[in-house]
Amino acid sequence: MYQAFEDTLKFSITLISILNPIGIIPIFLNLTKANSESQIIKIAHSCSLAVVITILVSLVAGQYVLEFFGISIASFTIGGGILLSSMAFSMIQATSSNAKINDDEIEQMQDLRELGIVPLAIPLLSGPGAISTSIIHAKAFATPLHWVGAILAVILIGILVRNVLAYSKRIGERLGTIGQNVMTRIMGIILLAISIEMIVGGVKEIIPILKGA
Repeated sequence: MYQAFEDTLKFSITLISILNPIGIIPIFLNLTKANSESQIIKIAHSCSLAVVITILVSLVAGQYVLEFFGISIASFTIGGGILLSSMAFSMIQATSSNAKINDDEIEQMQDLRELGIVPLAIPLLSGPGAISTSIIHAKAFATPLHWVGAILAVILIGILVRNVLAYSKRIGERLGTIGQNVMTRIMGIILLAISIEMIVGGVKEIIPILKGA
């Protein structure tokens, strides 16, 4: 039971660091500047729902997709760790990561009606980093407690995302640009440490002799 709690907690912290809903506030406010408060709440709701569904599908079906393409979980772990490290460096510098979305893509997507799903949920929040993290951590979920804890964690994180976006204007005003950048950098440092662990763990799986090192 303790192991299930520890694995679920680690998964939750990693996921929150990757999603970084505080860091997306400036983009969210820019995309929704022409929307009313009630519309913003609806967009936040659809975004959080899309995030939850995307992550849950990745948790459940991700490993089967890897097996279909003949990709080992160790190789995917190393690749995911490298991806997360690049995102972490961007967060530490308080800049946008092109692994999620770039400025040109944002401009092209501004006219879409379903902002909550594209580009907010996919790829800004539940992008490659969140998807790969979900697939990698799913391998460690060996008991029903793991899965119950992971599903509850994803739902709670979805609620957190929904509330942060719904009240993004107030949160942004309270934190200010400096506060948002500080939060993003802290999340980036945590994510960098996690990504290094993932890379080292993947290398040890590929080269078993290193496990005893």
